[in-house]
Amino acid sequence: MKIGKAIKEAQKSGRGIARHKDEPRPCIYIPTNTSAGIIVLPNHRQAFVRWEPNLDDLTAKDWFVIG
Repeated sequence: MKIGKAIKEAQKSGRGIARHKDEPRPCIYIPTNTSAGIIVLPNHRQAFVRWEPNLDDLTAKDWFVIG
């Protein structure tokens, strides 16, 4: 699904989003309305903040809700 739809679904249940292209161990993206922006949990490593998506990330249709 598109990133906007995935974010809306994830927001309802307090979950994150990921892309199928990153499976079997996808990065988990947690959108926030804080100064942290989008929090990223990369393949179960240390989290970082302020993810900067590229055009491919924003136009991809392989996003899904995870967590």
